[in-house]
Amino acid sequence: MNRPTEGHVAPIVSARAWLCALPLPQPLNLGAISYRTRDYLVLELTSADDLVGYAMGYTRFTPLLEATKTICAHLAGQPADPAAIQASLAKCLAPGWSAFARAASLVDIALWDITAQRKGLPLAALLGANTPVTPLMAVAGYFSDIRSVAEVVAETQRFVDDGYTTLKLILQGKDRDADYRLLDAVRSAHPEDIAIAVDFHGAFGSVDDAIAYCAELPARGVRFVEDPFPSRDWHDVADFTRRSATPVASGEDLVSLTGLADLLDSGVEYLRLDVTATGGYTTGIAALRATEKHHAQLAPHVWPHFHAPLAAASSAMATLEVIPDYVGADPLWTLLSEPAPIQDGTWRTPEHPGLGLPLDLDAVVYHAADTWSDDLAVPAEHADVGGRR
Repeated sequence: MNRPTEGHVAPIVSARAWLCALPLPQPLNLGAISYRTRDYLVLELTSADDLVGYAMGYTRFTPLLEATKTICAHLAGQPADPAAIQASLAKCLAPGWSAFARAASLVDIALWDITAQRKGLPLAALLGANTPVTPLMAVAGYFSDIRSVAEVVAETQRFVDDGYTTLKLILQGKDRDADYRLLDAVRSAHPEDIAIAVDFHGAFGSVDDAIAYCAELPARGVRFVEDPFPSRDWHDVADFTRRSATPVASGEDLVSLTGLADLLDSGVEYLRLDVTATGGYTTGIAALRATEKHHAQLAPHVWPHFHAPLAAASSAMATLEVIPDYVGADPLWTLLSEPAPIQDGTWRTPEHPGLGLPLDLDAVVYHAADTWSDDLAVPAEHADVGGRR
C-alpha cells in the first residue's frame, strides 16, 4: 500500500452512505416518540491512501442521508484530519448546524477510524491507555405498554444472569402508581448491589410536576433519573437538577459541546454523550474533559461500539449503555458480522486497528432502502497516492 509523504495527511476521495430501515417486532413508544422501524445511516469514507473508515447512527426522523451527502461534498481536497474538518464544517455550515450535526458526527467518527488505522493502532489505544474492559448498563422496559410487569421483571432477571450490574428501567411518566409498581417489582427482584436507573424520555410538562412525580425515587436508591425533559430544554433540566435529590442524567440529543457544558454547569452528574449526534470523537473527547473538570461522570447513549474507545481515555466513564440483541428494540445487530464483545456484563474492546466496527456490508446493502455514493475531487498532489490517477 502506498502511503502519503511524511507529515502529509491524505484527503478523502470517496464517500458512500446507506439508509437501512429495520422493522421492530412492535411499535416502540417512548413518551411522545413512536418508532415502527429503527432507521440507521451507515457511512463509508475512503482516503487517498486506501484506508476505509465507517460510522453509523440513528436518523431520528431527520433527513440524514441527504445531510451526509451535503456534508461530504465539503470534504473534497481537505486532508482527513478529524479536528480540522469538524471545525471547518461547523463554520461553513453554521446557519443550519442543527440539521447537519448528526451527519458531521458520522464523518468525524469515520475520520478517527481512518486516523487510528493509519497509525496502526486500535482507536482505544490512540485515545488513551485505561482498561479496555468497561461495565455495561442494560436497558429494560421497552414495549412496556404491551408487556406485563412480570415480563419486564423476567427481562431484568435475564440481564442480571448475564452479568449486568446496572439496569436502566424505562418508565412512562404518565401513571405514577403504575411506574412505581414496576420499579418496586424490579428492585425487589434483585440484590441491593444491582444498580437501577430510570428514564422518562422527556415525559413531563413542568418542573413542579416532574419533582412531585419523582419524589419517592431517592427512597428506592435510584442511581439516576434520565431525561425528565428533553436535553435541549436544558433550563428545565437545570431547574429539575437543582431541586432533585436523585442525580440526573441528560445530554443525548444535543448538537454541540456548548449544550453539554451547560448541562454540566447545571449540576447534571451523568452526561449522556452520544458521539453519533453531538460531533463525533472530536466533540466527545472535549466533553469527556469537561466532565472530568466538573467531577461528573460519562454514561453515553447506547452505541457501545463507538463509546467504548472513550473509556480508554478517562476513568470518568461510569458505564456503557447497551440494548442486548434479544430485546428486539435495537436491531442494529442485523447489520453486524460479529456478536457484541460482551462478557459477564462488561464490554471487551476489540484490538483491531482503527475503530474495528464489524459491519456486514452485504447485510447493509441488502437492507438499504436508499443509498448514494460520490467520488470526491482529488487535488493534483494526491493524484498518484494509493494507485489513483
